[in-house]
Amino acid sequence: MGLLAITLRILSVAWECPSEPYGGLGVFISRLLPEMTRDFEVTHYCLYGYSRLVYSFHGARVIRVHEPLVDRGGGVLVLTSIALGGELMRVVPLFDVLISHDVHGSLVVACGRELGVRSIYYVHTWTFTPLDVMGALSASRVLCNSEFTASQIKSTVNIDVKVVYPASPYPLVVDRPNKPGGDKRVIVIPSRWQDNKSPRYVINALGEVRKRFKLEVVVFGRGAELYELPSWVINAGTVSEEEKLKLYRRADLVLQVGFPEPFGLVALEAISQGAPTLVSNQSGVAEVLPGEAVYSLDNIVEKITQYLDDNSLREELWFKERDSWIMKRTWRDVWSEVKSELK
Repeated sequence: MGLLAITLRILSVAWECPSEPYGGLGVFISRLLPEMTRDFEVTHYCLYGYSRLVYSFHGARVIRVHEPLVDRGGGVLVLTSIALGGELMRVVPLFDVLISHDVHGSLVVACGRELGVRSIYYVHTWTFTPLDVMGALSASRVLCNSEFTASQIKSTVNIDVKVVYPASPYPLVVDRPNKPGGDKRVIVIPSRWQDNKSPRYVINALGEVRKRFKLEVVVFGRGAELYELPSWVINAGTVSEEEKLKLYRRADLVLQVGFPEPFGLVALEAISQGAPTLVSNQSGVAEVLPGEAVYSLDNIVEKITQYLDDNSLREELWFKERDSWIMKRTWRDVWSEVKSELK
């Protein structure tokens, strides 16, 4: 009997909890777990969250380990890895397969190797640390979210890596929403508090664009209120899911900022809500969207000006993005590709 013909007990591990995602990894987990539970018995261990310690999420049993008090800088990787590794060392043998996401679960993968439990190490952000190297070398199979991330991994360790792209977190709208109108152009920048996602990369360029257009620039994201931004930028800070979708729907243009960005799930979010979106050329999402959607810091002023000047051009960009293969991809597709590695 093949391995997939029986009911597997899968141990899923990630820093983020699925019920209250902090960032892209949490969103990824929240969409993937429901697909996994359609096939197998799944228990997900996590650290970051405010929910109760044990609960059910779309059929998956979620157990939140007490998060250690850590510095959000370099210390977070070591201490969260120790917290998860120490907690799960005794439970790993109870499962048939381990699927661990990012460096925080690297010690759990190492335990799995020692205990003979097959493991998948899914890399969303490669940290170039010994912990990440250990996780990659200990795993039965290494997956990642883009060719961009794969190239980073392969520059560090000589292993085979399979790319499994994510899907849009939200259903795709059929047509672009009606915009408020008026002579102002609305530019929205999703930007969680993190250096590589900082709006500072594009603020000077937008200052140049303001010389030609009346702009309303809105920045939002978890912890974005900590950014120091010019007075002409609206800093919406941390917003609810409902507020986030409203911002996307009223945007004339969305800028995904990432220098670098392993993937850039916010771009798929924005496109799904009818917003023409420009993405950084240093991001994984640039691999899967039309070339017209990709900007660099050298051509960003020209690119934004071009699209703000012509509504039909923005319409054309969005339709091309909407019809791209990545926007037709489902989370069932994502899970099918991951599941194929369990054989």
